[in-house]
Amino acid sequence: MPTYDYDCSRCGRFERLRTVAQRDAPLACPGCGTDASRAVSAPALAMMDGAKRAVIRPEERSAGYKRLRHPMGCACCR
Repeated sequence: MPTYDYDCSRCGRFERLRTVAQRDAPLACPGCGTDASRAVSAPALAMMDGAKRAVIRPEERSAGYKRLRHPMGCACCR
């Protein structure tokens, strides 16, 4: 489940785990109970250190990765 940031007008920013379907619905602030709206924030990936980011790079494949090709070797697979 993803983590989303919310802004409370009284207490400031906080984050919560919520489903994608619930992400835009207002959420009660844990500090004061006021409805807080979802805040726009950078993806957590941008804040990761370089070593962690390198581990999840899309170019790196697992040892068992095998590229699938369409039958007859179409132009997009060459």
